[in-house]
Amino acid sequence: MLRIINKDLTLMFSNNMQKIVMLIIVPMFLVIIEAQHMDWLYFLILVSTTYILIMTPFSFDITNKTTSMINSFPIKRKEIVIYRYLSVFVYILIAIVYAGVYLWIINKSGLINVDYFNISMIKRAIPYIMMIVSIMFPANFRFEPRLAQIINAFLYSGTIVFAFNLAQRSIGVSSDIIVKLLGSSNFIIIAIIVYILSMILSIRLYEHKDL
Repeated sequence: MLRIINKDLTLMFSNNMQKIVMLIIVPMFLVIIEAQHMDWLYFLILVSTTYILIMTPFSFDITNKTTSMINSFPIKRKEIVIYRYLSVFVYILIAIVYAGVYLWIINKSGLINVDYFNISMIKRAIPYIMMIVSIMFPANFRFEPRLAQIINAFLYSGTIVFAFNLAQRSIGVSSDIIVKLLGSSNFIIIAIIVYILSMILSIRLYEHKDL
């Protein structure tokens, strides 16, 4: 598994397009989101950054044919799937550190006052990301990379639109049931159950997939 980790990190930090996207995503959200939504800005940055980190290895499967390389490693397909699911939490941690440093620099520059560490939004973002991944990964392990990428793009677009809607609804409507559910312990439990079921499904799909 160390070989896969090394491969993924090398791909993520050696691609110029990846670096550009990571640099512009925060200013883009700063322009779009209004001042009263700054806590949700942090939420969106965490979700978007984690998504980019998760999907980069799958994107390289299309352009560099890394699937065949991974399958040449002396590990089982089941272990590859488990690694992908566990790596999500590593990417979330990287996203938290990245967002914290980036937004702290913006704060220090005096351009705008933004949250660079918001524990309540982290608690919302983690199960939210888990639910996205629970749909995203089975598509990647079942379909060809190009088709899976299209599905993921639609899914990501939908989750970002939904997050913007949550931000709007949270202003002056603190009793909104969806906003409250997202921050509840019940949502975390649901996300964990769905995540485990998704991993089991992905293992089954990948073990029977022709490569």
